[in-house]
Amino acid sequence: MTMTVREVVTAQSGGTGALQEIMRGFTESLIEGDLDRWLALFHEDAVFEFPYAPASMIQRLDGKAAIEAYIRHFPEMLVIHEFTEPVFLPSSDPECGVVEFGCRGESVRNGKPYVQSYISVIRLKEGRIIHYKDYWNPLAAMEAMEGGEV
Repeated sequence: MTMTVREVVTAQSGGTGALQEIMRGFTESLIEGDLDRWLALFHEDAVFEFPYAPASMIQRLDGKAAIEAYIRHFPEMLVIHEFTEPVFLPSSDPECGVVEFGCRGESVRNGKPYVQSYISVIRLKEGRIIHYKDYWNPLAAMEAMEGGEV
């Protein structure tokens, strides 16, 4: 019997779809602008990395407090209107997964469109994100912000 990626991920997470639930909360809370809900997805010791960020941009956030300080400015910069349906790539580790998705939004400062594609490697601990590695295109953000800080 051949399983879909979604069935594999659900089976690996004990049938609960923990990673799917995390991603649903992740995307919904950003669209709704509910940063408290978004932050609740993260473990206190979480690490958030941006491997493709230029040297002038933040490349790593250590701890939930640092992630919170970073995300609190997000609504002043960008509004997200929608996310694409995430594609979950199978993993042999039920606490880790790779997710591919995209978004569409706009810059608050100038109304320019923000269109982004992501590949994210997410590790869970105790049902929350402990490590989020965000492979995104910083040029798309910089273009939307017209060279402003991201």
